[in-house]
Amino acid sequence: MFDQEWRLIATIAMAVLATVAQVLFRRVRRRLKELIRKEHPFGPMLHGGLDWAFVLFSLAIWIAVASGVLAAIPQTRFLTTRMLELLSQGLSLLGNFFDSSIVPGKTKITIKDLFVVVAAIAVIALLARGVRRLLLNYILNKTPMDLSVRHAIATSAQYLIVTLGFLFLLQSAAQVDLTMLGVVAAGLGVGVGFGLQNIANNLISGIFILFERPIKVGDRIEVGEVHGHVVHIAARATTVRTNDNIDFIVPNSSFTSFNVINWSHGDQKVRFRVPVPVAYGTDVRLVERLLLEVAQENENVLEEPSPRVVFWAFGDSALEFQLRVWTTRMLHRRGVFVGQINLAIYEKFKEHGIRIPFPQRDLHLKTAPPGWEPPSPG
Repeated sequence: MFDQEWRLIATIAMAVLATVAQVLFRRVRRRLKELIRKEHPFGPMLHGGLDWAFVLFSLAIWIAVASGVLAAIPQTRFLTTRMLELLSQGLSLLGNFFDSSIVPGKTKITIKDLFVVVAAIAVIALLARGVRRLLLNYILNKTPMDLSVRHAIATSAQYLIVTLGFLFLLQSAAQVDLTMLGVVAAGLGVGVGFGLQNIANNLISGIFILFERPIKVGDRIEVGEVHGHVVHIAARATTVRTNDNIDFIVPNSSFTSFNVINWSHGDQKVRFRVPVPVAYGTDVRLVERLLLEVAQENENVLEEPSPRVVFWAFGDSALEFQLRVWTTRMLHRRGVFVGQINLAIYEKFKEHGIRIPFPQRDLHLKTAPPGWEPPSPG
């Protein structure tokens, strides 16, 4: 009787301890997740590891509790032995499955080897991405380096880690002699010659872009019909975001094969030319003064270099002026800036009675003299 009561108390104690341990581990996991934010370079990887650790810990605890409860009751004690036997057999079968070869021949490649390789590739990719984010967001941003230089260094570090990890994986897991990489490189050259020219061209162009920096993150560019600012430069392609918040993925070879207009290369100051037509007979000195007033009243126009007004040409229907203004704030919002200038010009001209003409054509009709007849078709 005493033995049965002791077993019951031990069973209840195990269940209570298991519940307390799981609650404590849950709180520890929640606290660690709060400390390790997802914005952290290794945040997603650590969050996933904590979730898996919690699942495995809970599974182990409740299997142990179930075994203890079944062992404490004489009528179900055999179930504990049976469960342990099944667990042992399952682990043995799982081990045999992972040790089974998936490639026939002398070289034995097992499922375990494949699993290790896949897991190693995932870890290398996560580590490379985490190092890039760590450098970009936590280390290099505290230095006086330009944003594009920081992106170039972080991206180069990411590719270096991937390359070194791949070489280490080949030598350790796959037992590949690194001296054979010459043969692999020759085969890769043949592959490039047959069908990978575009990929190789984009990769090499990406390297040149990162180090020569004809374009960099934050630049305002035009390439082909794409007009926007650069938000990311990768090995194969560059992301350009337009004012409509549309991302264009432009292959890097486009920046080395075609003409590229970089509005902010080396300097953020840009001059815009706003054409202004006025009617013939208008006081041109008044027009010049009003246009300079419009430029001086706009907070986005730079005082130095100073705005200029140019009497550009005598048009068919108007005197053609140009208002030339410099700005740095509105580099990425050209349409908004020109719209502000045009609206201010229209209101200023309307206030002073200056007319903006529209194209006109005069049609002269000549009447035929009396008795005139058109010639016959014959």
